[in-house]
Amino acid sequence: MIKGYFQGLHPAVSFTYFVAVIGMTLACMHPVLSPLSFLGAAVFLVCLKGWKSLLGTMRFLLPMMLVIVVANPLFNHRGVTMLFMLFDQWITLEAIGYGAVSACQLAAVVLWFACYQEVITSDKFLFLFGQIAPAAALLITLTLRLIPQLKSMAEEIRQVQGTLHGEENRLTQRMAAAVRNLSVLLTWSMENAVQTADSMKARGFGQRRRTTYHLFRFDSRDARCLGLIAALLAAAILFRTFGFGYVEFYPRIRSLAEGAGNLWQEGILILLYFLPVLLEKKEALRWRSYSMTA
Repeated sequence: MIKGYFQGLHPAVSFTYFVAVIGMTLACMHPVLSPLSFLGAAVFLVCLKGWKSLLGTMRFLLPMMLVIVVANPLFNHRGVTMLFMLFDQWITLEAIGYGAVSACQLAAVVLWFACYQEVITSDKFLFLFGQIAPAAALLITLTLRLIPQLKSMAEEIRQVQGTLHGEENRLTQRMAAAVRNLSVLLTWSMENAVQTADSMKARGFGQRRRTTYHLFRFDSRDARCLGLIAALLAAAILFRTFGFGYVEFYPRIRSLAEGAGNLWQEGILILLYFLPVLLEKKEALRWRSYSMTA
């Protein structure tokens, strides 16, 4: 798992990278680039948290993607390439293609945000925006950590209640257990909110001229990575401005711009989407060469 190079970069560099990849994923609706973004995010998530995390995320992503792919041609009949009729409505190739690319695009964004949550921790986010908008930064940080925290506590409550009361097989018993677990979870969340507020007040939150402590320093490595990300992003935006890397689906599937620029755009975005993995592999090979020569 990647626990060194990319996560060790300055928070500004990591945040800039995620803004770049999510922005280009949304800007480039393309039957090649959207799957590449999805693949890059999936590989990055595996490197960060392992296959188990990716498979757990795909458990709800795949049904969502399937619903989008199936629903779009059923409700959207635009397009000139008619394939067959279903319920007295034409199913078009363009509608199927648009649904498939949209589903892949949405899934890629979800995976990138999963990677973001692992890399940009709460202390990094507060470091970036705590001085600019401290109240908003704190609110966003607490909101982002609320769902994982509730999910973890709900699982802990379920295990403890299962140990106390045993397995409930009947439907009424399972419903009663669910209500009991929800009651415990809500009680804990309110107590935790009060404790958090008291802790923040005791530590002087809201007082003026408060100092902050952090270990983040912008060094030459961060400058090189930020320069590389900025160069790739600028090139991708330039090609996208001229229409490369975007496909129109209606009324007919066609690229917005023809020519070698599409290949350049694909190459640039491949480097951008797989940059964290490439940097980590480069660092691993570098350390391996040092150990062999030592």
